[in-house]
Amino acid sequence: MGEAKLASPDPAQALVARSDWSDLGARILSGLVLASAALVAAYFGGPWLAAACGAAAVAMSYEWARMSEPDAIMPAFLFALAGSLGAVMFSSWQHLQWAFGWLVLCALASAFRRRTFAGVIETAGGAIYIGLPVALFLWLRDRAPEGLETILALFGIIWASDIFAYFGGKLLGGPKVAVGLSPNKTWSGIVTGTLAGALAGFGCGYLFHVGAEFRVAWLLIGALLAFTGLMGDLFESFVKRRFGVKDASRLIPGHGGVLDRIDSLMAATMLVGAALAFGPRATALLFGAGL
Repeated sequence: MGEAKLASPDPAQALVARSDWSDLGARILSGLVLASAALVAAYFGGPWLAAACGAAAVAMSYEWARMSEPDAIMPAFLFALAGSLGAVMFSSWQHLQWAFGWLVLCALASAFRRRTFAGVIETAGGAIYIGLPVALFLWLRDRAPEGLETILALFGIIWASDIFAYFGGKLLGGPKVAVGLSPNKTWSGIVTGTLAGALAGFGCGYLFHVGAEFRVAWLLIGALLAFTGLMGDLFESFVKRRFGVKDASRLIPGHGGVLDRIDSLMAATMLVGAALAFGPRATALLFGAGL
């Protein structure tokens, strides 16, 4: 199930891609379906969200295995799957340290199969790259009392950023961010996506009825999370370029694979998880009287 190797970026082809809207219908439809499912799972939380996170972990483990070890997919898939599903289980019990420890153990066990330093990094790093954001996302949702609000804010900021970055890049064009990594990503997309995330964050301040000073904080948080998510998307482009594939898989019409669809959310989740792990009381200020 190999992918064709990527050719060197062609500016003329990039211009055609920018004006090509042929996948827009499939992109919108699949995006709406996934967003609806994500909102339902996040709202009910508990086993519903754990099942959704587990399903995402299965898909992403397969995608990483087929990209990083196309000649040995099954062992790579099984190690990544064991690590990420175990992390989901521990995180659902609010044992984030155990989740991370289990991930590292499975990643190292899988890395022993590789014979080069680059292979070790790809295997170990891939398992953690998949499992840690999933575990953190589940941990964030189960944090009382503002877990659901944290997830909804993440969704709102990242979805606004992704949508406006896509349309901003398509409609405005302009200088490329990194042609060698992703020939279609432009600075106009980065700017419009970051601004949209900032406005979505500011909207969260109103939604959660915080004071004026914290609405400004939400504006900055929205911009930071949006930019982090866009850099996560660029990192995913680097990974695919490294492995010589166009998409992680073709599981989602118009989007490619699960890794292609939620790479921004994964990066933002890592940032929020790290911030709240070291500053657990920060959300009490940011969600104010709305709780």
